Amino acid sequence: MKTHGPYNSTTTIIKIDNELKQEDTAALVAFFSFLFACILLGTFVYYGSWCRMHLRRVCIYPLQKLCCEKGRRQLWARHREAVIRHDKRLADEAPLISEEDDPLEAQLDTLVGLEPLKDEIRALRRSLVVEQQRQTVLQLHKDSKVQAPHLVFKGSPGTGKTHAARLIANLLRELGYVQGSLVEVQRADLVAGYVGQTALKTRRVINRAKGGVLFVDEAYSLVEGDGGKSSDFGREAVQELMRDLTSGDPVVILAGYPSEMEGFLRVNPGLGRRFQVRFDFKDYDAAELAAIFVKIVERNDFKLAPDASPTAIESILSSKFAPALRRRWNGGLPEGLFRRARDALAKRLNVLTMSADTASTLEKRDIVQGAQILAATLGDAHDSAPTPPPPPRRLPSGFEDMMKTLGPVTAINERLDRLEKAMQRPAPPPENPWADSNA
Repeated sequence: MKTHGPYNSTTTIIKIDNELKQEDTAALVAFFSFLFACILLGTFVYYGSWCRMHLRRVCIYPLQKLCCEKGRRQLWARHREAVIRHDKRLADEAPLISEEDDPLEAQLDTLVGLEPLKDEIRALRRSLVVEQQRQTVLQLHKDSKVQAPHLVFKGSPGTGKTHAARLIANLLRELGYVQGSLVEVQRADLVAGYVGQTALKTRRVINRAKGGVLFVDEAYSLVEGDGGKSSDFGREAVQELMRDLTSGDPVVILAGYPSEMEGFLRVNPGLGRRFQVRFDFKDYDAAELAAIFVKIVERNDFKLAPDASPTAIESILSSKFAPALRRRWNGGLPEGLFRRARDALAKRLNVLTMSADTASTLEKRDIVQGAQILAATLGDAHDSAPTPPPPPRRLPSGFEDMMKTLGPVTAINERLDRLEKAMQRPAPPPENPWADSNA
């Protein structure tokens, strides 16, 4: 019947449309399945330590070298020129090198005090530059280049060890000795709580630091412990670290307290032999802490009032904080003082009437109030004079002659001591009346 023609056409169109939808659905499922598989593969490649290490070596580092080679050559040329000009200056052939001409000096300026350490870093830079220049002059093969040394930082917390590690890592990268970045770890990042897991965990960290610098803070804690499994796991991490010390990749920097680090290096004879370059970080005095405070103020876009001079800040630090407290906190003390002084400024300001100048200017009274609050928080505001020991008690005259006549009493006391020890012995277990007599 002709009347059914439109109905049949509509049915045919619906069937074709359903078939197209099924094909589209299958294509979408295949596409998203492929995309999900690519994401899984990429995640495995990126987060797998072995794959990530080789991916950096094969792809990332060559790409970085291709894109950044010009900038690195310019930095290397600046370091080389700085060393050459320094030699000329020693020969009175050139003026003093400015920070703009020497990229290292601009970085060393961020370290307050620590002049002996700065001299050692300058000497390290010089030895690295001279070694690379020697390779060029002698036209030696690239593989014969001397490796960057492993380092040991010894000092109290807050003396700038981490900041110096970042500075040296940046210096090594600028000189072309490393291509990667700095990886900062502690004991918890290396040591696991199960047998056989520490080596794997440490190996993943080492692979992550390949091509760069590995900084282990509080390294002595790897071998300190109760002498049980915790200490053994730490020694396992040390053994895993030593496997890569000879190759020089990554460059390893160990940091910790001076005495503890000396003991740590004696744990394994190979450690002291491989870590021959050691830097000592001295505690900051009040003047250096004041200089750090000034830098913190400038870094946070604040400024100091005329009455808050560095000399005044040094006086506040000396009067409000005991020397032992300053040694214990070091660089952390100016950080805390700035936060407290900023809070004191906020309490003093009137939101309706303050100007841009008053809102960013710390006055001496703000610093004094902040120091008082911080000292009370830390609990050691002033040096307390040590309590003198009591004078020795003198025996009355004739007492020794009297004791000679008490020989029998001494013998009685000795017998009483032996009897008391005998009474402290554990008693035998009570008899069990229900036990089998034939047993």
